[in-house]
Amino acid sequence: MPATSPDPWWRVHRSGLRRAALVACVLYLLYLVAANVFLNSTFGADIINRKPERFHARWDWAMSLYPGHIHARGIVMGGHARTNVWTVASPRANGRIRILPLLGRQVTFGRIRAQNVSVHVARTPHDLPSTVRPGKSPWTIRFAAITTPSLLRLDFYDARVTGHGEARFAFEKTLQGGAMEVGPSTLKMPDATLQISDVTVLREGMLDFEIAIPAHIREQAQGEEKLVLLDARMRVDGPAPGIDLVARNDDALPIGTAGFVGHLRADLTLERGVLMPGSQLDWSAPVYSSAADGTPLRHPLGVALRTSSDAILVAARVTAPASGTPWLRADLRVADRRIGPDDWLRPVRALGGTVETQWPAVPLRWIDVILRDIDWLAFDGRADLDADVRLHDGQLQPGSRIDLDDAALTARVLDNRFSGNAHARMRMRDDAQAGQRTTIGIVLDRFTLAPESAPDRIDLRGRDLRLDLSSTGALAEFHERLDARLRFDDAQVPDLRSYNRYLPGDSARLVGGSGHASGDIRLDNGGEMIGGRMRVRGQDVRVALGPSQLSGNVDLDSRLSRMQRVGRRYRIDTMALRLDGVRLDGSGGDDAPWWARLALENGTLDWREPFEVSGRGRVDMRDVSVLLGLFAERSVFPRWIGNLIDSGEAHATGDLRLRGNELVFDRVQASNDRIDMQARLRIADGTPDGDLYARWGVLGMGVELQGGDRKLHIAGARDWYESRPPLLPE
Repeated sequence: MPATSPDPWWRVHRSGLRRAALVACVLYLLYLVAANVFLNSTFGADIINRKPERFHARWDWAMSLYPGHIHARGIVMGGHARTNVWTVASPRANGRIRILPLLGRQVTFGRIRAQNVSVHVARTPHDLPSTVRPGKSPWTIRFAAITTPSLLRLDFYDARVTGHGEARFAFEKTLQGGAMEVGPSTLKMPDATLQISDVTVLREGMLDFEIAIPAHIREQAQGEEKLVLLDARMRVDGPAPGIDLVARNDDALPIGTAGFVGHLRADLTLERGVLMPGSQLDWSAPVYSSAADGTPLRHPLGVALRTSSDAILVAARVTAPASGTPWLRADLRVADRRIGPDDWLRPVRALGGTVETQWPAVPLRWIDVILRDIDWLAFDGRADLDADVRLHDGQLQPGSRIDLDDAALTARVLDNRFSGNAHARMRMRDDAQAGQRTTIGIVLDRFTLAPESAPDRIDLRGRDLRLDLSSTGALAEFHERLDARLRFDDAQVPDLRSYNRYLPGDSARLVGGSGHASGDIRLDNGGEMIGGRMRVRGQDVRVALGPSQLSGNVDLDSRLSRMQRVGRRYRIDTMALRLDGVRLDGSGGDDAPWWARLALENGTLDWREPFEVSGRGRVDMRDVSVLLGLFAERSVFPRWIGNLIDSGEAHATGDLRLRGNELVFDRVQASNDRIDMQARLRIADGTPDGDLYARWGVLGMGVELQGGDRKLHIAGARDWYESRPPLLPE
């Protein structure tokens, strides 16, 4: 039979096919117009950037040739997820978005290929929580593979990688608090420069990095906690810096960035936050230092890390080129391969081994890292180091020692700053009751004290200050059980007026004089005083009590103990004040110098500026002349008042309160075999107010002092005084 010809079918369907082709062309043209207008219009940008605080994107130009296809130029995208912000930039990218999954609230991207990519990820203190919409299933964003043959820069928190490399990144995230997953992702860069914080650890070397994180929600792991889910491998091979111990004083890790003549080779594998067996690292580099006479020295450093099935082994060597030059020998073992945010100190607690070294002029910023919880104590500058340390399970073993000489030390105590060059000796010994005990003995041959509010002002200058630190337990917990004692004797006080910040302004102030001070105080781990003894001796001291001025020699000796576990409220266990050679201005030069001995009982002191002091005192004094002189000059009183002054040694009791801008004496009773005197006096803002009653035999007199004006009461003086209200409560 003859073959069937297609011509009749074509002739029958030709018009329909033409119409279908025409419709397809029209639809395609409509798509081209609509999609490209959408991508390059403000309307499209506003739709995509509906919530710019969570996600934003901009591009210079974009086009789509068919559904799902996107080509864009000048792309910058960014977002904010909880406490992380991110930005990605590329001058050119191609990609596909799958259409059908959109019906199931899934934004699924096929392979995206970008050129010259820069990525920045940083942490922010501003948390942006996810919003949950009841009744609506959340959207899922899925990137099957984002690839680039030219990654230029990656900033990831404190780490930065620059160079030219290939990268692949896979990611999936369900919004509104859903799961997040990082698929197998890679970075390969043959000329990478790796920087951590401000330290460059690799320059133009090979970097090969792989990472994956399984699906998880925020409640399972957030921030640093994701480390326990992380699978990663990093291979590094290239030039590394030496260690410069000459040029810088302020770096915690003084690694020089000039002269990359060392070499770093590493192959590290991490699975679920555990460093895997077979991981290794080798680093060889020069160490630059100087001899005691300043001669530059260069030492070869070798560091090796190996990981076995049960431990991480680290060895470091710096050989001494000649006798008396710096050297280092360290052999350490970390008996725990886990690295995780649940306990960053775990490697320290699992640390064992030996470290021996002698090194001059070592930068001391590393001590701040060890003593970061003892923030009131700081070493700075450089010091000569001589150490022989034995470690087991993170604890110093008996016989361990660290000696530092000529170290700059600052100790902040009670809003004051002790400073000077120190010798420090750390020792480890066995204690029969407490077990292992770590002690650090610090001696400042010369020291100064200045207020923290005015660090350039010297209030105290002395010699031989001793600070003894003692603690039990692991090295990592040194601060938790810290007991400290600070001692100095006979330090010079150049100008006693510097201590007016503790006194109530014009009501009581030091006008002049110098002296000496001693202290022996106990401190807690926060540098706060628990208790102790302080003594101040002043010569030719001039004191103003309101409008009255006295001069003489002072010896104040006190013992304090803290009343609560924390805070600066103290019980005055003892306070003894000796006054000798005292003269009251305006009393005349014929009177013999006055003396007094005061003891404060049942007193309290709030350590602040100014002090708050209260208590009851006992006074033995030569006579009552100074007490009378605080109310009026002798010429104001009747003539028989001289018999009171000349009647000999008197004994007195009274209440004292120093608070804010006022000084108050109340219930003062002074007497001997011939006299009887009572008084109350308040000096506020330099102005005295008070009452005085004096009796000698049958003679009596009262003095009322208000705003500096005096009024004498002769008749009924005793009744007048007893009618006056007390100044302080019972």
